[in-house]
Amino acid sequence: MKTRTIIISLTALLCAVSCKEETELQVPNPPPPHTNVKSAELDDEAVYRFQTDKNQMLNSMIRYDYTKKKYVLDISEQDARSIGITTQMYKDAIKRVEEMNKVNFERLQ
Repeated sequence: MKTRTIIISLTALLCAVSCKEETELQVPNPPPPHTNVKSAELDDEAVYRFQTDKNQMLNSMIRYDYTKKKYVLDISEQDARSIGITTQMYKDAIKRVEEMNKVNFERLQ
């Protein structure tokens, strides 16, 4: 009877000790307060999409000419076609520039 009590006690003790959680929960450390969270590196797919977005390319070529005080599209139609921009997309960009100049002209008066 004594050995049976010892065996049951040892079994209960081993169960209690073995059920202890030894793995720690992995919580990522937050960035320091001065770090800009939005400045995460872009993945390859996002970079590819950014580099192949033709409308983004055209929009980045719109410049403001401070001497003439108007917006200009700083790419020729031939150069635009050579990088894969269609004639219709180029004409749409020219229309956007004209609309921007119209709004700008109204503000200057």
